Amino acid sequence: MKLLVTALLLLAALPAAAGTIIDLQTGAYTIGAEVVVNGAVVTGVRYNGFFMTEDPNAPYAGVWVFTSTAPGVTVGQLVNVAGLYEEYYNFTEINVFTDPTGYVTVLGEHMGAIYPLPVTVAELAAAAEPYEGCFIMVTDGMIVTTAPNSYGEWQVESYESPGQFLLMDDYWYDDTTVHLGDCYNSATGMLAFSFGTFRLEPIANAICLTDCTVGNEDLSFGEIKALFK
Repeated sequence: MKLLVTALLLLAALPAAAGTIIDLQTGAYTIGAEVVVNGAVVTGVRYNGFFMTEDPNAPYAGVWVFTSTAPGVTVGQLVNVAGLYEEYYNFTEINVFTDPTGYVTVLGEHMGAIYPLPVTVAELAAAAEPYEGCFIMVTDGMIVTTAPNSYGEWQVESYESPGQFLLMDDYWYDDTTVHLGDCYNSATGMLAFSFGTFRLEPIANAICLTDCTVGNEDLSFGEIKALFK
């Protein structure tokens, strides 16, 4: 029994084995477990954490890392991360701050390219979970249907799938440049979740605007859609 107890204590002291972000996002860990991810790429940095993804980028391959204070990383760096798996109001995160043995280690610059995952507004409306925390490009033609509110949030509607909407947030994007009726060819950023809603956080200068104004002549819906090609 003494030998068994000693062995169990030694096992408890061992660090968690490295896994993948996809493992985390597809249910391989229980809430509160320590997660170790090696060699992920930083895709977006905020004042209290950062987004990272695996290479190659894929559904379920992105996640938010919470550090509480400035994380000391920059976009494009390779990192090793250890922290606790948490669902912060249903937003999956690796919490480095509350993990006594948590860490973020910068390995250097990622030498390749991380491309955003193409996805449509309709696909996000049907199943956004695979893209949570991911670096994505929304490829629909879109029109701004709700101007930015006091929280820097605005809504767009897909021209490809009328009646399908997407909320956007201004953390990296200057919402003073957003106007009701603006039209987009695409928008690139990180997909976050807060206040019960998935939202795209576009990175600076990563919304491709297009001129969707038309004359007084009647156009078919197909002709209007063609403006976004």
